[in-house]
Amino acid sequence: MIELEIVQNINQLGHGTFIDSLTVFISKTWFVIALWLFCCILAMLLDKKKGEYVFLTVLFAIIIHFAISEGIFKHLLPAISDSFFRTRPWLTPESSIIPLGKHYLDSSFPSSHMSSTLAALTALTYYYRKAIPLAIIIALIMAFARMHNGMHFPSDVLAGIILGIIYGLLAIKIVNKYIVRKTT
Repeated sequence: MIELEIVQNINQLGHGTFIDSLTVFISKTWFVIALWLFCCILAMLLDKKKGEYVFLTVLFAIIIHFAISEGIFKHLLPAISDSFFRTRPWLTPESSIIPLGKHYLDSSFPSSHMSSTLAALTALTYYYRKAIPLAIIIALIMAFARMHNGMHFPSDVLAGIILGIIYGLLAIKIVNKYIVRKTT
């Protein structure tokens, strides 16, 4: 399977170096939450005009992410049928991957780290277009980290990216339609 080979190769890159520590740190759930919270607080402090909308949009994007990616894809569908459960790369029998960080056992599809990251980044870059290059770098680092740690196949990461963008766009639409219009 080509995806497993890709993950095995990425897993071996810089193995035993600072890269391992960096990807483990970046993948910590508390770090991801703290990063989005920091961005939202910064927006509220520095942008009196739209900071509140930024916060609400990111919040809605993350709520949508948890409802769909975590609730439906990771827990509901695999509970209904084994065909919706995808084994994580490090757990596949033919794997030579050394797992790093938290050893997740739930379905690897889609990457929740990627969908939450892209949901928040989509919401943030809607308001701050100049941050798009930085957002792309953050997304690439997260994608690398999830595969380097042996937790996701490339298609899991790609699905997370696509879903995250959709969640972010949906949150933007909700905030613009139901909150911004009512206050202006």
